[in-house]
Amino acid sequence: MDRKTITTLIGILLVLSFLVGFAESAPPDNFTAKMVMGEMTVPMARMGGKTRTENPMLPGIVSLNLSDEKKTIQMSIPNKAYMEAPTQDRIPSLMDANVVLEKKKIGAEKIDGHPCIKYDTVFYRKDKPSEKFKAVIWEAEDLGGFPIRQEMAMPEGQKGPMGGTMVVEFKEIKVGAAKASMFEVPKDFKKVSGMVELMGGKDAMMEQMKKMTPPKGKE
Repeated sequence: MDRKTITTLIGILLVLSFLVGFAESAPPDNFTAKMVMGEMTVPMARMGGKTRTENPMLPGIVSLNLSDEKKTIQMSIPNKAYMEAPTQDRIPSLMDANVVLEKKKIGAEKIDGHPCIKYDTVFYRKDKPSEKFKAVIWEAEDLGGFPIRQEMAMPEGQKGPMGGTMVVEFKEIKVGAAKASMFEVPKDFKKVSGMVELMGGKDAMMEQMKKMTPPKGKE
């Protein structure tokens, strides 16, 4: 496996990792939606502390983040395989019980037909008050305060794949549409130890990489 291929795959998974952090900040604890970041659209679902994202550049690869169990699962639907890893520390979720959120209303706008309140926010973990994060969020009033758009200033050393500002919008939001089965590994799936096995071997992985279509402007 060449270094460039591995680096590309890691980059894709990091993108989804950052997106999951945003997904967990939504007040409704059960929903499905499409997250849009630049030219990337990610189908996702959330139920309680569980989040599911589908990789838009590697079809058939699904990520499950199980915050209560502090682990992340990568699944290959075509190969009926999965791998597990401890969840890496990342930008805290606005819904985390250990997070202090300070909001200041700065306006009201409509986004995709949803009336929204726009807030300037500062948030941080209770046990790390000096590590502050800033974001502007638009909470949809008709969706229980769902942050339908979020613009986060990434701190130095934690800049995301798109640079110093992470902008995420949610489309096609369906509150209450997530099902428990979405966050479970099928019983006939085989546990593997690495990405090469997950993708069905080196040759299959390289073939999949050739077919991979990156977001526009990222070729």
